[in-house]
Amino acid sequence: MIAPSVLAHSWVDCVKYDPNTHQCLGYPRGYKGREDKDINGNASLEYTNLFSGSPASQPMCKSTQQTENYSTIYPMATAQPGETIYTSWQQNGHLNNASPTKVKILYYPSSSQTFSDVSEKDTAMVAGTMDYATDGNCYNPSEPNTVCFNSWTVPTDLVPGQTYHFVWFWYFNFNPAGEWYTTCFDVNVQDASHVAQGGSMDSLLKLGEPPLAYIQGIERNPDAKAEISDVTSLGLSNSNDTPIAHAADSSSLSPVDSSSTEVPTSSALATVPMPTEYSTSDAPVAPVVTDTPATSPVSSSSSVIAVYTSSSAAKCRPRPTSL
Repeated sequence: MIAPSVLAHSWVDCVKYDPNTHQCLGYPRGYKGREDKDINGNASLEYTNLFSGSPASQPMCKSTQQTENYSTIYPMATAQPGETIYTSWQQNGHLNNASPTKVKILYYPSSSQTFSDVSEKDTAMVAGTMDYATDGNCYNPSEPNTVCFNSWTVPTDLVPGQTYHFVWFWYFNFNPAGEWYTTCFDVNVQDASHVAQGGSMDSLLKLGEPPLAYIQGIERNPDAKAEISDVTSLGLSNSNDTPIAHAADSSSLSPVDSSSTEVPTSSALATVPMPTEYSTSDAPVAPVVTDTPATSPVSSSSSVIAVYTSSSAAKCRPRPTSL
């Protein structure tokens, strides 16, 4: 007996999403945007990578995502070790609060190792496990095409200056025979990057759903370009769940309310070194803030905040085709 097929499909729209500002700061491999005319009728050809019937072997990445094929419009994400990343996709009518389907972020700790076969889902490292679509991570649960997002942490053992391969792996488990979907992407790891302020999921959802233009690409979005350029080094313990305020004019640190939605407006940066090791203690670890170099545009009296937070099967409906 052949198990009935359930109509499902999804993919990552934004690898590095800032839910405070509604900006996309990094994209998957081979992304073309939702204004592409093939996004609806030929979604299975353009974006969806389906694994039907729990195959023992099949390419992990779609043929259009087997190289680092980015563009200046849709660039690769940049992040630093220990950074919290928010990744977004659309619900596609698959909201399920009672028994949420799961997404895993798979990776290898070596920049020279990339994914080739789906069998590696059982041997790869896991950077995060998250719900696919619930009331707790989708902006408008009653709308099938609403944006959903969730967070995961860039592993602390990744080396700045190198690029690492990741896979967004969705276990859509309502087909008894097995059904999975993947999106492949890369992260350029650096000592400093733009860090989304974060906050509780409830507070972030209350900021409202982003317009479709949030994924129009970097070159066409001056605000996104400016945000990517506004970088800082965290220098925090990855085990710490409490956001820390970095004061550029002082080595003192103070906790920041994780539900705060205030977004820093200054691009001045604190000179905060990355740690050489990470504590397993629950207590916040205070990094040493060095003096601002004389050549830096940051004055000794300026102050800037950089925040880090650790943190139904239904028929799919047509997606919008224009911004």
